Amino acid sequence: MTEDEAKWVGADPGGKGNFGIAILTDDGQPYISCVNCTDEAVAFVRRHVDGMPCGVGIDAPLWWASGPSGDRYADQWLRKRYGLFGGQVQAANSLRGAALTQAAMFIQRMREIYPAVPVTESHPKALLKALTQDDWEIFSDRFGLKVATAKDHERDALIAAISAREGFQERWSHDLSIKRLPSEQDPHSYWLAPVHYFWPEE
Repeated sequence: MTEDEAKWVGADPGGKGNFGIAILTDDGQPYISCVNCTDEAVAFVRRHVDGMPCGVGIDAPLWWASGPSGDRYADQWLRKRYGLFGGQVQAANSLRGAALTQAAMFIQRMREIYPAVPVTESHPKALLKALTQDDWEIFSDRFGLKVATAKDHERDALIAAISAREGFQERWSHDLSIKRLPSEQDPHSYWLAPVHYFWPEE
C-alpha cells in the first residue's frame, strides 16, 4: 500500500473474536480481519495504513437518545422506508454493550492518533437489504470490491468502509444525522463529535 493511496476504515465493534475491522484501498482489494477488542482493531489499522485514513465507518449507533427505547429518528426512517423491522434496525437500548462501548472507544482511540479523521455511522445489514435484497455478489460488483466471500463481521466492517468512502467522497449526500428527535444528542457537537450517518438514498 503506497503513501498516497486512499485508505478507508470500517469497523463492526463486538466482543472476543467478533470485532470486524476492514481497510479498503483504491483498487478495491481489502484487508479484513476479526479481532478481540478496540486496541487490536486500532493496531490492525496502524499496521496497514500509512498516514491518516480518509474516513472511518462504524457499524453502531454513534449518538444516543433519552426517549423510549433510545430510538432515533434515523432508525425509524430506515424501518419505514425499507420495511425493516425492529430486529433488523434496533433501537440502541436493545443492542449488546460491546457494540456501543467498543464503538465509542474506537472513535476515541482513532482520534487520539488521527485527530482530524472523519467518521460516519453505518448500518451494513440495512444497506445490503435496501440496495441489493441481501445479495453480496451484486453489492460487491456495484462498489468494486475484490472479495468473493467474508465472515459476517468482516463483511459488515467492509460495508462500513464503503459507507465512509461513498459519504466522504460526496456520492452519498443524505446524512441521517441531520434530522433528529428532541431527545437525541447532537452528533455534531457532543463528546464524540463530529460524526455523520451517510446513506445512499433520500
